[in-house]
Amino acid sequence: MSTQQSIRHLPLKQLSLSPLNVRKIGAESGIEELAALIRAQGVLQNLMVYKEDKPRGKSAGYKVVAGGRRWRALKQLAKNGDIHADYLVPCQIVGYERAEEISLAENSGREAMHPADQFEAFRKLTESGQSVEDVAARFGVSPLVVQRRLKLANVCPQLIALYRDGDLTLEHLMAFAVTEDHARQQQVWASLDRYNRSPGAIRRALTEGETSIRDAVARFVGVKVYEKAGGHIRRDLFAEQDDGFIVDAELLTRLATEKLDKQAAALKAEGLAWVEVMRHLDYSELAAYGRVRQVLREPTKKEQTRLTGLERRRTALEAQVTEAERAGDEERLSRLGARAGALDSAIEQINEGRRVPDPAQQARAGAVIAIGQDGKLRVERDLLRPGETGTGSADKRVGTSDEDEPGAPALHSAALVRRLTAHRTAALQIMLARSADAALAALTHSLALPIFYGQGAGQSAVQVQTQIPALREHGADIGSCRAIGALEARRGEFASVLPKDAEMLLDWLLARPQAEVLSVLAFCVAVSVNTVQSDERPGTFDRLARAVGLDMRAWWTPTVEAYFGSIPKARILAVVTEAISEKAAVPLAKLKKADLAKAAEDCVTVTTWLPEPLRTVAA
Repeated sequence: MSTQQSIRHLPLKQLSLSPLNVRKIGAESGIEELAALIRAQGVLQNLMVYKEDKPRGKSAGYKVVAGGRRWRALKQLAKNGDIHADYLVPCQIVGYERAEEISLAENSGREAMHPADQFEAFRKLTESGQSVEDVAARFGVSPLVVQRRLKLANVCPQLIALYRDGDLTLEHLMAFAVTEDHARQQQVWASLDRYNRSPGAIRRALTEGETSIRDAVARFVGVKVYEKAGGHIRRDLFAEQDDGFIVDAELLTRLATEKLDKQAAALKAEGLAWVEVMRHLDYSELAAYGRVRQVLREPTKKEQTRLTGLERRRTALEAQVTEAERAGDEERLSRLGARAGALDSAIEQINEGRRVPDPAQQARAGAVIAIGQDGKLRVERDLLRPGETGTGSADKRVGTSDEDEPGAPALHSAALVRRLTAHRTAALQIMLARSADAALAALTHSLALPIFYGQGAGQSAVQVQTQIPALREHGADIGSCRAIGALEARRGEFASVLPKDAEMLLDWLLARPQAEVLSVLAFCVAVSVNTVQSDERPGTFDRLARAVGLDMRAWWTPTVEAYFGSIPKARILAVVTEAISEKAAVPLAKLKKADLAKAAEDCVTVTTWLPEPLRTVAA
């Protein structure tokens, strides 16, 4: 009997899968796609079945031994209502004794179609006049899949040949498909070193000088605006999202500049003294500008009454602290310290509500506008041009000068300023210990002040009598700070070489080279440095910090414990605005103080921001 004669069209409801079918793994994969193909084209290849023994009381059925995936696809179509259970399926009937052999032969000899054959077949179908949607429907795939296959078919034939031979991967072809210029594709392939022919390297070479549509400037301008102005976009269908590249960089820059200039004109119309336009703006550039100082308006009668009461209690508390220090009562000192912190916070909260922009500075303030990393307009207001006077951060009352009222409340409480400047002192000590020249100059400065200028040694940061300041008393976190650890390590290095007997020290110093003596001198001068203060006014230590290149970002981080837990909510939000952006601070305003402090730590610690008392020119 011929094969043609043994083929019958059997109703789908009479077919079931044979246990002899050898394909167990991968049988379910791609069923949806195969079902769509059968729906469009019909069953192009018959199934192979054998007749099962007739069950008692039922009609005889047929077991599918080859074509199990086609049978599953047909069952899926019947389940979806695309075909009926009586759908006639072409089947070749074989004997039971040959069934397993046939199943093994069919599955073993099958070889998948090479992808290059598939996308070239798609190309021929579209060239014959079929639309992308028609081809997608016929093969049960999405139109995007067909578009991607056609994009691959447009790659240079020589590169496709390399792909067939296994010298290129599919990812290589996807990278080349970024352009349809065959000469450019071949040029890039030939120009790349053999060890640098990755898909990423190919894509970068082909798009060199172009800008991704996901770039901040491109998002700021907008793809529709760019294309409406005549700009061309090179599409990349193989990106995770539909991506593309701006080809005309000059046009993009012009459109961005025009949009920024339009925004600048709107700001100037508001009455700002000046507006500067930048394409990009980072923290280091922004830090060069001053900000309009916050001044303290006159307190209301209610505020003044409460301030007077709080300050009176604070003064009385300081007397109790002095008594506890003399008695060495650490437990009482701890309780008093907590009460003092609460009073400082209450005073600061009242002063926070009194802060208003300084009218004199507000009159000459301006703004900087730039394109943010998110592709949106970034506007930094209330800025003073670099180098302008009066940009200090300390607050003062309206109508007074810094000299008139040196004790005016600042941005931070006195306790926090002492803690911050204790950290600064420790960092300055280790930096000075590493610079013998600067230490020698600082020591000479301290000795020369009373001799040549009639000024006390208090005008110098160096205490010549070698009184080592007790920095740890200003905050629990100071003992574990990085600068203290570095100082202790340095102390250990000297202790290991200096004589054990103090009587032998002078002889040892006289016998050592000058460089070694200067190293010891530098450390001794360094640990006597004391820049702890309660206000935020600048002092001699600033010049000393610049001399040794002190950058507090290497020694201190704005954590909840170190900073955010000790300032009010309004100040935390102001810090986030300055360090990141006003947009970043807006969603944080609704948080409670503890959650706000933690959120500020998470976002500010990755920046280069420092509070005013820790900023130096070196930073």
